[in-house]
Amino acid sequence: MASKIGSLRPTWVFTLLCISLSLDMNSSWHAFAKQISYSDHCASTVPKATPNVHTRASMPLSEYQTGYYTGGGNILGPSSSSKSNSFSFHVCEVHKTDRDGVLKVKANLRFGTSGYDYYYGGDYGYGQACLEATPSPITFRLEGFWSESSEKLCMVGSSLSSQGDSLNLDVVLTLNNVNTSAKITSLFTGVLKSLSTPDDKNYFDAISILMFPKRNYKYSLVSGKLSNGKSNLPLGLAPQSQSFCSAFQNLDSALYLNYAPDCSPVKNCTPVSGPSGYLPPVMSLNGIGCSEDERKMRVLLRFSNDSDFWYYGKFDPNSTLVGEVMWDETKNRLQIKACQINLAGSFSTARVEDCSVRIELMFPAVWSIRERDGILGHIWSEKSQKDSSYFPDIMLQGTRSSFREFPHSKYKYTETERVRKLCPGKTDPKSGRERYPNWYSQDMMFRMLVKDSEGKIGSGHSYPLFVDNQMYDQYGYSMLVSRTENFAIDTSSTSSSNARFNISYHIDFTGPQHVKGKSKNALYDQSWSSNDQVEISAEGVYDAETGDLCMVGCKSVISTGKKRANTSPDCEIVIRLQFPPLSKRRQDHIVGTIESTRKSSDPLHFERLNVTSDSPYEEEVRRSILGMDIELALSLASNTFLCIFIGLQILHVRRHPEVLPFVSIAMLVILTLGRAIPLVLNFEALFLNDRNRQHISLGSGQWLEMNEVLVRVATMIAFLMQFRLLQLSWAARKKDGVGAGLWFQEKKALIVSLLLYGIGALAAIIFSWRSHSNDTDGQSFSILGGLKCYAGLILDGFLLPQILLNVFRNSSERALSGSFYLGMTLVRLLPHGYDLYRTRTYSSQFYGSYIYGTPDRDFYSTAWDVVIPLGGLVFAAAIFLQQQFCGACFLPKRFRNSVAYQKVPATVDDVPA
Repeated sequence: MASKIGSLRPTWVFTLLCISLSLDMNSSWHAFAKQISYSDHCASTVPKATPNVHTRASMPLSEYQTGYYTGGGNILGPSSSSKSNSFSFHVCEVHKTDRDGVLKVKANLRFGTSGYDYYYGGDYGYGQACLEATPSPITFRLEGFWSESSEKLCMVGSSLSSQGDSLNLDVVLTLNNVNTSAKITSLFTGVLKSLSTPDDKNYFDAISILMFPKRNYKYSLVSGKLSNGKSNLPLGLAPQSQSFCSAFQNLDSALYLNYAPDCSPVKNCTPVSGPSGYLPPVMSLNGIGCSEDERKMRVLLRFSNDSDFWYYGKFDPNSTLVGEVMWDETKNRLQIKACQINLAGSFSTARVEDCSVRIELMFPAVWSIRERDGILGHIWSEKSQKDSSYFPDIMLQGTRSSFREFPHSKYKYTETERVRKLCPGKTDPKSGRERYPNWYSQDMMFRMLVKDSEGKIGSGHSYPLFVDNQMYDQYGYSMLVSRTENFAIDTSSTSSSNARFNISYHIDFTGPQHVKGKSKNALYDQSWSSNDQVEISAEGVYDAETGDLCMVGCKSVISTGKKRANTSPDCEIVIRLQFPPLSKRRQDHIVGTIESTRKSSDPLHFERLNVTSDSPYEEEVRRSILGMDIELALSLASNTFLCIFIGLQILHVRRHPEVLPFVSIAMLVILTLGRAIPLVLNFEALFLNDRNRQHISLGSGQWLEMNEVLVRVATMIAFLMQFRLLQLSWAARKKDGVGAGLWFQEKKALIVSLLLYGIGALAAIIFSWRSHSNDTDGQSFSILGGLKCYAGLILDGFLLPQILLNVFRNSSERALSGSFYLGMTLVRLLPHGYDLYRTRTYSSQFYGSYIYGTPDRDFYSTAWDVVIPLGGLVFAAAIFLQQQFCGACFLPKRFRNSVAYQKVPATVDDVPA
């Protein structure tokens, strides 16, 4: 019976633990949401009712709802154009009550979230959102009631702040227009108010909030077929995806606006409000709801000066339209009808009105060097020109579209003859001996630096658009597997005619820093600044046998904060790039030039720009990942062999206990500290700190983590065994008649060792100082860094104290086993051999992973990697000669000490186990 109870005990413990955790969650909720009187603050809005905790229900608010706010600056920080003003509303529980149409609601209100509204994947019911307890930065836990008849929600609660207990905010939240049916004009608006008095430190200004409903939405603007309007866009492509929502979920790329030429500061030219003469250059389209069955979508159309605003920028209703989208299958285009958002004072009183804005977007079927827009569009007003809110037609264009959904686009090469004249191709005598990147691989996409004649540097990136007539997928989603199984081709089996491919590129970069006002370089026009964007559309030929890419291009300059000029680009440009072979070494980069073919007297002529890139090849990244595996294996093997060699030494002194007192204590202390210090300081720093935590998807992450644990375990075992050997030697010296003379010789050896170590440390500091003084990278000089490396050098020469002890004793006792001093020497020298391999295998950007042979714990360079192993082998040879002949056998006879110490016999039983 007792055994049965014992076998059931873990089950009962687990069950009780689960019950207690469940009770804790409920009790913590009620303890956290303090006993704030609901009736005192919400009775006039939604009267209190008795909830039925056993009956769940649903309400218009979905489980995860995002929104936007204004106010509350004294707790949420000051408002700015770059700061996100979004929040998330997580509905946790909804229960019926004893009153019809009144529901009990629990929710979390979190400020400081990303504001990205996930509308794909459906609504999975209430409850999961409540598990999020981390404040970000302030979370309010609320309880209250919603009335279907009044369409109001009133809640009270308290805050959980990232500032600990410094803030204890009691609040009341009121939401209006929370109705069961939503359409384009529906908005959830309300106010979050503080219950503290104005003189209390926990008081904050009222926060106005606004949310777009997600549940029970009815499409009304695009319920039927829209009229063709005034759009004259050509016929485009239809998406290939079977899902309407997934086809357009990535349409949040920047759409540039081209306004009518006659727009002036006194004329209304935009569908959004703003300062007089305000012409926002960029628009984005962000989905906030989608119906797969109806093939319709709800969107926010946001206008801004910054092309990246939809990720981090502030939501401003004055520069935002809300609209409905449908797909026109007859003309392959998106039709959008949009409305303005009128604040009428604040977010809490906002309303949607004036749905007279029409937009159409299409996706061109044919691209060329002068027609590179992945999206074309048109914005117009349905009102008459006499209306005050009328605006002239606006053209839209976007350089990027969803490549995955429109894979059948074609490219028309119009500059083939010109490319042949400018780029006749070059004959490489090494053709066929080297391997260059595959024309469809991700290696053709790279980051780059652009340097002008004045030495100023700009940065940007380049990626192919089409290779022949196949669209290049820069995101790697739908690349042809048959062409990309191998990331390189073996050009030895490829004829010259088959190795040259037509290719088109998109190149963009921001220009050299510290350049303001007028520039001498016409590439940037004559009002170019360091924040302006240079875009070049190019087409040409890539030679896979030589790695040569030659193209002609058309450039445009986009001034930040200004409208995109609808002017003809300069197409008198030639771009030449040279890709290094896949077997490239550290100093090899992608290099090339961007030049103008115009005469120097031409106003549009610009001086040559030099292009360089050190973006790693995918094959190189794989080699680096393999290097991480190798370094972990070497670390594990080294520590394992250390344990074996130390174990053999312990076995040696147990078999020959008479030699145990003659092992150098100083040597054992050095070896023990060499294992102990990294373990004591930081386990993580020993193996992971120098990897800079590169978040690379290795596909074998669990294997790497397991090996890292094994390395640490082996290191700990090696330290314990080394400490045991030190303890045995120390105990043997304590015996009567053994230690007195040996301690005297040990002190002499230690003094000489410390003197040599001091001279070496001074030399290391001077060497490190001179190296940093001549360093052009601006790295600061660090004495501690130099001493850390020197400590590794001392460990490499760990045999020095034993050699000196043997010299002063001039005896030939075999205190160290051959496997110990030779094996330990090889383990210490192996990282230097690997470093020679590493410097010739990895690029400068992926210079190994530094799990093994870390450069901040020893001297690593080509010279040191040769000198240190030679020195270690010399020390091992000296120990061998000393134990074979005598301690001073390699010294001249007149320096040899003729005094030898009498051996003291000992038994195995005398040596502690």
